[in-house]
Amino acid sequence: MYTHVVACSHPHCDEAASYKVASRWSDGTFSELKTFGFACSDHLEEVFRDAEDRILDYTLCPGEVIEEIAIYRFECGKRDRQLQRLWGLEENYRS
Repeated sequence: MYTHVVACSHPHCDEAASYKVASRWSDGTFSELKTFGFACSDHLEEVFRDAEDRILDYTLCPGEVIEEIAIYRFECGKRDRQLQRLWGLEENYRS
């Protein structure tokens, strides 16, 4: 069975991602996690802070809603709704 390894989003890092940095997004009829990056343990803070900066530049269309940036434990093969949100880690890095 083929398994795809998702790498950390930090430049020049080839480590496997342990975390997904994302925000809940909806257009009123459909919702999903909008991914802002993936991170290994060493680069989680940098990827998270970069995502917080980039979400400020996101322009919403009418009917769109996007929540705050969040950290999820990333597990290949699991759907977004199955990922565990890591509230404690977020508080460590929140600006």
